[in-house]
Amino acid sequence: MVMAVAQPEASAVQPRTRGRWVRRVVRVARTTPGRLASTGVVLVVLALLAGVFGFVAVKERSDAAERVATRSEPLAVRTQELYRSLADADATAAAALLSGGIEKPALRDRYEQDMDSAQRTLMAASSAGATGNVAELLSRLSVEVPQYREDVARAKTETRQGHTVGPAWLRAASKQMQDVILVDAAALHEEAGKQLRRDHDRATGIPVAAMAAGALALAALVVAQVWLARRTKRVFNPGLLLACLSVAALLVWVSVGLSSARDRFTESRDGGWRPVEALSAARFAVLRARGDEGQILVQRGTDNGKYEADLNGEFADLSGSTGDPAPEKRLLGEAARLSAGDPVTLADIDKARGAVGDWQTAHDGVNVKYENVDYAGAVAEVIGDKGGSQTAFDRADGALADAIKKDQADFEKSVKQGRDELAGLGVGVVVLAVLAAVGIVDGMRRRLGEYR
Repeated sequence: MVMAVAQPEASAVQPRTRGRWVRRVVRVARTTPGRLASTGVVLVVLALLAGVFGFVAVKERSDAAERVATRSEPLAVRTQELYRSLADADATAAAALLSGGIEKPALRDRYEQDMDSAQRTLMAASSAGATGNVAELLSRLSVEVPQYREDVARAKTETRQGHTVGPAWLRAASKQMQDVILVDAAALHEEAGKQLRRDHDRATGIPVAAMAAGALALAALVVAQVWLARRTKRVFNPGLLLACLSVAALLVWVSVGLSSARDRFTESRDGGWRPVEALSAARFAVLRARGDEGQILVQRGTDNGKYEADLNGEFADLSGSTGDPAPEKRLLGEAARLSAGDPVTLADIDKARGAVGDWQTAHDGVNVKYENVDYAGAVAEVIGDKGGSQTAFDRADGALADAIKKDQADFEKSVKQGRDELAGLGVGVVVLAVLAAVGIVDGMRRRLGEYR
């Protein structure tokens, strides 16, 4: 009689088998070769992680720098030019109406150029793939600007035909420009500025994770060198020494390279874009002041002193000095403060300040002529080629335009230098990380070979 022998179930065998494998792995890991292999794996992972974090840090800053150069800064410049064109067009339209609707060719050409520039800028900004608030503002302006142009054309037509409603049409168009269009244009410029600052901040961020990963890998390699030296009685391990040098070079290169790029980007902000923003605000105020002065004469007292008050407010905002206790309310003073150390820009600001002072004096003369019923003389001062107000405005606007152009060039130059500092840095970081990993593998292989 053959008795059946009970076989253990598979579920009972597998845990015991897995347990034996685990114990075997633990025993191997506790041996010197096992410890060497485990240490090598950890060191390789740390070295590669240092390379990955370093590459990501460089890539993020390179991408942000590219956005600054190719998207954010161009959009900010376009929105700045859009505001300038619209404000200048409104001022020029008022000056043209003072000519009885039959404006001088220079005024007509300037107005048309401003409006064409504004509409081209809107089209270019809209086609660049704008989203969010920027897209919404662009959409509104794309409707508002053509409507303003139609209203001004109606005002000129009515004035040429001798109809008294011409100034009323211009007053309505100018009110739309001041209360709606320029407000939206200013908001658009502010959104573009926010985007530029965000990208700029990303380009100048401190790579904390990359530095920490590099420092951890280097520390682990040094500890491993010391441990191996004590256990094997050998002072140097060529492979690990190469790995230490590679990781140290990676750490220094990332630190120095990103720091140098950050300095260039910081310079572009402090010596370029911030002064440009302050100068642009001053130039916008100059353009608004010119429009206000023209409207004072166009309205002939029907505005209850609104435009005179607005003009005086613009002059007050412009005419501060560097030592003003509230420089943020005095545009030329703030521009001078931000441009300290830049003699060329400071010279242009001084020219603009002097021109604004002359303009205020000339406007007092305009008021005297107007009050003495010398309307033609007042108009000549405001829009005449040799008029005191006209020439003072031209000087102020020209000086600020020159300063803005120079500081924008400084900004673009510094951004290019910052991008050049980042060029090739990511590839170099990856190469050093791989070289460190190769050194670790070689160093551990030599030690493991001694136990065969």
